[in-house]
Amino acid sequence: MSTIFTEHPWIADNGPLTPALSGAQIAMNSRRSALKVLLSVVSVFFLLMIVAYGGRMLYQDWRPTPQINLLWANTGLLLLSSLCLQAGLMWARAGKTQWVRGALVGAAVLTVLFLAGQLAAWQQLIGMVLGDFSNPSVGFFFMITGVHGLHMAGGMIALSRAIKRAFGQADMHTLEHSVSNCALYWHYLLGVWLLVFGLLFSGNNFEVLLRICGFI
Repeated sequence: MSTIFTEHPWIADNGPLTPALSGAQIAMNSRRSALKVLLSVVSVFFLLMIVAYGGRMLYQDWRPTPQINLLWANTGLLLLSSLCLQAGLMWARAGKTQWVRGALVGAAVLTVLFLAGQLAAWQQLIGMVLGDFSNPSVGFFFMITGVHGLHMAGGMIALSRAIKRAFGQADMHTLEHSVSNCALYWHYLLGVWLLVFGLLFSGNNFEVLLRICGFI
């Protein structure tokens, strides 16, 4: 008789409850979600700059930015740094700590070289225009590459933390999470740079850009 009063037939039996997440897991999920939100905001920001660039091209005083061949080498450096982080993520999942360390350090060195190359490209452009900044495309070049460079420099903070964890006593799951976030950020900024470089600074893509921006 007592079992009758302890039964609750109106409550569905869904099997065992899912184990609660630990504080560390909640923190990791929160950081991942925050990163995705950040990338969404940055996407809108870069899209607005590209549209503004395309709209400014319609004015008569517009002249294309002089071609800087160094940007091709810089693009290769950024691509290699992104590949290093992807390899580091694969090795973190495989538990190969030593290889992860090498991949992270390699990505950091290549990123520093990319940023130095961008500064060198600025110097080349200044020499090409001989101090004449009346061409609006030159101002856009400095603004867009500068904003992208600042985002790369900001990512170096997270990458340095991942390197510290790789050479410290962090467990492999925490390290994998750090490398995964860095890889996502680098892949995203690589994609942004390829879009920006391909549309704006790699040649005469006037008609293509205007069609993408909806001006023609």
